[in-house]
This record gives sequence, structure tokens and C-alpha cells, in this order.
Amino acid sequence: MQEVNRLGVRVVGITAVVLAVLFGLYWGARMLLRREGEVSLPAEPVTLAERQQDTDNDGVADLYETAYYNTDPTKPDTDGDGMNDLDEITAGRDPAVAGPKDESRPATGSAVVQQDTFTQRYLAGLPDDIARDQILDQARLEAFIAASRGPLLPELPEGTIKMTAAAGKEAVAAYLDAISAAHNKSLRVITSTDIEAAFRLQVQSSQPQTMRDLVIALTNNVGVLEAAAAPAEVVSLHTKLVAASRALRDNAAALRDIQQDFVGGLIAAKNIEELGGVFQEIAQEVQALEGKYGNK
Repeated sequence: MQEVNRLGVRVVGITAVVLAVLFGLYWGARMLLRREGEVSLPAEPVTLAERQQDTDNDGVADLYETAYYNTDPTKPDTDGDGMNDLDEITAGRDPAVAGPKDESRPATGSAVVQQDTFTQRYLAGLPDDIARDQILDQARLEAFIAASRGPLLPELPEGTIKMTAAAGKEAVAAYLDAISAAHNKSLRVITSTDIEAAFRLQVQSSQPQTMRDLVIALTNNVGVLEAAAAPAEVVSLHTKLVAASRALRDNAAALRDIQQDFVGGLIAAKNIEELGGVFQEIAQEVQALEGKYGNK
């Protein structure tokens, strides 16, 4: 058992993912400030050459023309209004609609019909006539995120935590081995570096599969942890571990789905950052148990 138990608990969790927030803001700037419409990303990973291909030499890669802006990658001025696609995008205009009333911006305030996602609720709370460059105001976003996050750890349904009547040193040792990735090979080691790297691939390279796989692995980890039977002495610790693992899984899924709800992705990034502290608390409790029973 020894030190690897503490390591095992830590790597089931995650430390701060500060870059995720920055990536989310970058992603949101592309997604929020374009007109309403479907975004169609390639189903398969694309090569660097495919991502950089610019058939009409207008400064906008073909992939972005078809996936984000609904413009023609063979025409430098899709809407034929005399201004090329890149210049229109840079100026905040819609490159697929001829001017002058072609500002590229989402609906805000009373014009937001649905409020199913955090992004829609954020937009609905903005003034109808807000300036385009104020939609992503940092202070406004931070205030919305703070007000919308809710509890960091979810409430667990009755019966989620399994208990055992066994007690004492051997029972606690068996439990610690069951929740340790170093001893229980059904648990997959997932670090903050893994999640950051997967998110980078998804956002920067349109390669979402790694992030999807991590969410699947986190889901499996939750199932494994919930199957572990906890002696009465560690029920509080185990409840915190299962709740934190569920929260990590759910927030990682929100990062995976940031294309559909970018503000929800920002909230998830903030939650993941704070979950790092929870997992550190869990690691300290494990260390205390090891010290108590001489298992260090």
C-alpha cells in the first residue's frame, strides 16, 4: 500500500486547469460572436495541411469557412458586397450576407427565445441593444459564472455509498487499496495534464475524440469507486471522494460539449479548478489514515 495510495487518490482527481478558461474564452469569441446557425465540424481528425488549406486565398482557412462562417471557400468575397470574407469577419460583419445590416452577433435580451443552456441564459440577461464588443465583457462573464455555478459537489442519491461491517486496520487497508489507481487496475490514472492536452486537441485541432475518451474513463472511474465498500470509519471520506469524482466527470463532459454551450464550459473549467482542492483534502485524509495504522 504505502505512498502509492496517496498518489492513487490524487491522480483520480485533477489539479487546477487555468488554461481551460483561456481556451474557453478564445472558443467563445469565435462561437458567440457569429450569427446563429449550425456549426459542422469534421467527424474525423484533420491534418495540419487540411486545417491550413485556403483555396480562395482570402485569409480564412477552408475548414473555418465551411464549419463556422457558412461561406464559400472558393470565393474570397462570398456575399459579393466588395469586402472580402476575412475583412468582414475582422470587422464583426457577416461574410455570408451583403451589407449594410450584416453585423455578426447573436441574439441578446428579449430576442433570445430558448434558455436551455448557460450560454442562452447569459445572452438573455444582456440588454437587447448591447454593443457587440461588450457581449464578452470579462467582468460580466465572471459575475454570471459566479451566480450560476451552484454547489461544487453533487448530492448523492440514497444508496450510492456502499458500506461494510468490517473495521480496523485490515478493513481500512483493503478500502484504501480499492480506491487507489496503483492497486486497483480498473481505475484509470487521469491527470490535469491529460485533460488539458485533450481540451487543446478539441479546441485547437478539431480533434474531440481524446476528450470523449477521457469522459468515458472518468465515468468508469466513478462506477469503480461507487462499487467499493467503505468501513464506517471512512464513510465520510468515501462520500466526498465519490461526490468529487462525479463532479469531475460531469464538468469534464461540459468541457467536451463547450461547442454547444461555451458559457457552460467556462463554468465547468472553474469547477474543475476548485475540485483540485477537494482532491487534495481527500489525499490528506488518506495520509492520516495511513499514519494512524502504520501503513506509510
